[in-house]
Amino acid sequence: MSTLEDLRLRIKEIAENYEDEKTGGWITGDGPVPSDILFVGEAPGKTEVEKGKPFVGMAGETFEGYLNSIGVTRNNVRITNTCFFRPIKTKEGKTGRTTTSNRPPKTSEVKLFKEVLDDEIALVNPKIIVTLGNVPLKRLTEFKSIGECHGNLYFNEELQKYIFPMYHPSALTYNRNDEFKAMYEQDWLKLKEALKTL
Repeated sequence: MSTLEDLRLRIKEIAENYEDEKTGGWITGDGPVPSDILFVGEAPGKTEVEKGKPFVGMAGETFEGYLNSIGVTRNNVRITNTCFFRPIKTKEGKTGRTTTSNRPPKTSEVKLFKEVLDDEIALVNPKIIVTLGNVPLKRLTEFKSIGECHGNLYFNEELQKYIFPMYHPSALTYNRNDEFKAMYEQDWLKLKEALKTL
């Protein structure tokens, strides 16, 4: 059985020896072990790497607000990622200034951490795994897109765990309409109900 320290060392080794694409630092999961609820995000961004914790940027604030809205606090849940380093792309502007931004992790980058995530799931032993966004959804279920399955409970036979797919909190930033927000809030209420049944 892996320990959290084993996982940290494996993440460090994979991240620091990866040379196929540019990356901007790495982090580990955060929160209690074991935990009844495990949230799985995509990959860390700039703020996450700076603070060494998942979901601490703008999307993290949104996430925590909704978490509290269903009576759960951050220190009661485990939060981790599908890819543990920050995938980045750099672009040179007309003035010669280089900007760095996040990019979604590639399938090959997600695969690098497959065993690490599986071992973390085994260690955390959650009653429910909540996937946030398409990257963890595709990694932990057969679904191709979040639109077809969000807000419903599924059982992953391989992991013997319940999976509850949700939109990534940053989706609220891109979909600034009342209809999407209402649907997103509804998913959190459905999660609250699902937690009562497990």
